[in-house]
Amino acid sequence: MTATAGDTAFVGRTAELDRMDQCLRTARSGKASSVLVQGAAGIGKSALVRRWLAGLSSENLPVLRAACDTSEEDLAFGVIRQLTSRVPAALLNRFPLLAGAVPTAEPFQVGSELLELLGELQSDGPVLIVVDDVQWADRPSAQVLGFVLRRLEADAVLTVLLSRSGTEPGEAGGLDLHRLVAGMPHSCELTLTGLGVTEVGELATLVYGRPVGRGTAERLRNHTDGHALYLRTLLAEVAWDSVAHGRDALPVPTSLVQALRRQLDGLPGPARSLVEGIAVLGGPAPLATAARVASVTESDAALEPLLAQGIVRWWPNQPYTPVAIAHELQREAIVTATSPRRLRALHAAAATLVDRAASWSHRVAATQGTDTQLARELELAADGYHATGEPVRAATLLLWASEVALPRSERERLLLTAAARLLWAQRYVRVEPLLARIEAAEPCPLRSLVLGGYGTPRGAPEATGLLTEALEDRRAEAGARFVPAMAGTWLGIQHIVGGHSAKAVPLLRDVLAIDDLEPQLAPWAAGSLGLARSYCAGARAALREYDTLAPAGSPRSVAEQAIQRAYRGMLQMWAGDLTDAENELAVALDTARTNGCPVTAEFTYANLAASQYFLGRWDEAAISADHALVIAEAEEKPWAFSYACSIASWVRAGRGQWQRAQELVQQSYQWSGAISPAHGLPPAAVGAAVLAQARGDYPAMLGALRTILRARPDSGPLAFQTWWRPLYVEALIADGDLDGADTALAHLMALREDAPFLRMAVMWLSGRLSQARGEGKRARDLFEEGLSLPASADDPPLHLAMLAHSHGRLLAQAGEHHRAAAHFTRARDLFAALGAQPFLTRYRDDFADRPSGRPAGLPLSELTDRERDISLLIGRGLTNREIAARLFISSKTVEYHLSHVYQKLSLSGRRQLRNMVQQDSPLSST
Repeated sequence: MTATAGDTAFVGRTAELDRMDQCLRTARSGKASSVLVQGAAGIGKSALVRRWLAGLSSENLPVLRAACDTSEEDLAFGVIRQLTSRVPAALLNRFPLLAGAVPTAEPFQVGSELLELLGELQSDGPVLIVVDDVQWADRPSAQVLGFVLRRLEADAVLTVLLSRSGTEPGEAGGLDLHRLVAGMPHSCELTLTGLGVTEVGELATLVYGRPVGRGTAERLRNHTDGHALYLRTLLAEVAWDSVAHGRDALPVPTSLVQALRRQLDGLPGPARSLVEGIAVLGGPAPLATAARVASVTESDAALEPLLAQGIVRWWPNQPYTPVAIAHELQREAIVTATSPRRLRALHAAAATLVDRAASWSHRVAATQGTDTQLARELELAADGYHATGEPVRAATLLLWASEVALPRSERERLLLTAAARLLWAQRYVRVEPLLARIEAAEPCPLRSLVLGGYGTPRGAPEATGLLTEALEDRRAEAGARFVPAMAGTWLGIQHIVGGHSAKAVPLLRDVLAIDDLEPQLAPWAAGSLGLARSYCAGARAALREYDTLAPAGSPRSVAEQAIQRAYRGMLQMWAGDLTDAENELAVALDTARTNGCPVTAEFTYANLAASQYFLGRWDEAAISADHALVIAEAEEKPWAFSYACSIASWVRAGRGQWQRAQELVQQSYQWSGAISPAHGLPPAAVGAAVLAQARGDYPAMLGALRTILRARPDSGPLAFQTWWRPLYVEALIADGDLDGADTALAHLMALREDAPFLRMAVMWLSGRLSQARGEGKRARDLFEEGLSLPASADDPPLHLAMLAHSHGRLLAQAGEHHRAAAHFTRARDLFAALGAQPFLTRYRDDFADRPSGRPAGLPLSELTDRERDISLLIGRGLTNREIAARLFISSKTVEYHLSHVYQKLSLSGRRQLRNMVQQDSPLSST
């Protein structure tokens, strides 16, 4: 899109342009790069990027552009819609979430599609992403950008972000811009300051068409501090003769706003009217629409002085010839300089000319005083947005309604309802400026709900009491019947996280018994009850109750079905129904991805990883765990890190990747302490125990597991006891505490009745305990009984390998080397198929004269984690595009890593790699 607005009057910034060219060269070489351009408002950030892009115009590079605006901060994925708006429809329609901008989608889902789109666009050269005023990005779009920038690897993509100086980490949709850019290996930050004296003189010469002396340039520089917009405004206002002769000729005071207002005062009447209409419309709007809003008949004539003075930008080659105010500071000055009566008239006219969604803000702005009818219409529209999964947009309309409603009680109800919607959407930053009004409202259950909900994540001591008040006061307030359900759900979750799940169970049962429970609340309340029940009574009991609350096939919507599958899969995984769990969790994620609905993917991927780990699909488990961590970081969900880090450490530990495994375990402990020790320590302890098991460090294993034994019974250990009870028995046996092991084994055997997948572990550990007691015959019988059990799809290969290894060692010690060899071979093949190097090392130590034959997969040990992941999926027959979608990377990155795989393994192509993976690799499933 090319605009006219004096863009040719650009001077200086050669160093910055060179840096941007350098970053583009890096991107051309297939290394994703980024540039963060910062500076004060009006300093020239946008002009710099426009000039740089103009220099690339002959190359016809694909450029995805967006300009953020405060008026669109509540429009989910608004920035992403802008970025993709000029992508050819035939290509964009291949990505349903990008094409449809589904507001309920999770940011990582949209980000995954954007990565795929970027992979397609790179076919003919580098792709440029340019986001102006990123500090005003809507939160979902900001999270998509964060997700994508963290996943770009071998991509010819250059991202340019423009932001006002001083943007805090909580702004820019929650993005910490400095941390994000610094985390990319190829990036730079450009901070623009005022133009120097030479550049000021060059700009004045361009504007006036005649040179100015250095003394004049110095006076202009001192007067404006080299601020580009202020300087342009001043030069448009003051004639060359006045500038060139005497300091007193320059207007005072030295204020940009004052200069802009003087510039407006000098405009012809029609031009002044037109610029007011353009300012009221906000972003780019058809020139004809702006003229109708302003009641200007000769729009072309009125536009000319606005273009000449650089106030307006115009796109004459685009349909409807849109216009927009050149800079936000100018727009603000125009609005503040327009009388209230005139503004109301302009907004009233605009409301009749724009679409319904855009008309609400104009109707509110056109209202003088109160308008109960408008308030009712706004609330109805807000209900519609809430029903379709746009709580933030709904809250904005409710806040507008509260400004025009009567009486006071109605204004307060609308205000508090808006705050409640924002809190449910975790938009705490939007609630903070409303606190004074919220606290001044009359006491009521809705007020208690909002104050309690706001205080909960901040650890406010009064939060529990406030939520309890909201729950217990069952006064039926019109339009606020959701209060007890929301209060009960929040309070229940608070008890779970605080390690008091026994208190959560009755609360959540009461919520689900409410007759008119909102559809948006019901599946989350049911899932939270399942979580609380598993913490109190174990996963199997929780699963039985959950199946009565949310029977399969019963959901009222696809979104509810996805949520129910995610929670059911979690409970099935903890209960040991591993195959069912893997299927349920995978379907939940696929349904959510296809339909753009939330399923707490950070936990769902972690649970999927745990299922895959026990089922022996360690490569898939590593991929799923990585997804959980990436989503938790990109979508700023710190409460998931402790759990996800623990599970992510299991495969690393089992494969002897000690440094990464240790880092993940430490992070799990750190996050558990930061969020909730009572809730987070047990999973962290499991991670530490799995790492100690792989190292053969049984004292450390016992130390970690005793943390779980000291935890409150309803804080989580019962939910995932299938994870830690086998580890505990193993550690006690190795430590020589045989009586303790006997007691722990009895608990494990009782648990096996509800979790049959533990049968191999029970037989292996029973045999180990008998062997430790010197009961060799009984140990042999137990090992053989376990190995002769009919195979089950839920049998963990690691448990079976341990059983075979222990039996082979027992036979070897008895001198039965021939029989031992068969069991050692079985153990070796199972360990090798998992890539479990520490366990293979023990096998070699136990059986020096091991059977001939090369353990599977040794060549693949040379690959990086990313190369292994791609090779695994090649073996499954996936295309590069399918692999990219599965791994949340671009197809270009897949191509890059594949070339390294072929080189490392001396392969000629895809077929050879696929054969290696399918026939000879630990990447293949067992």
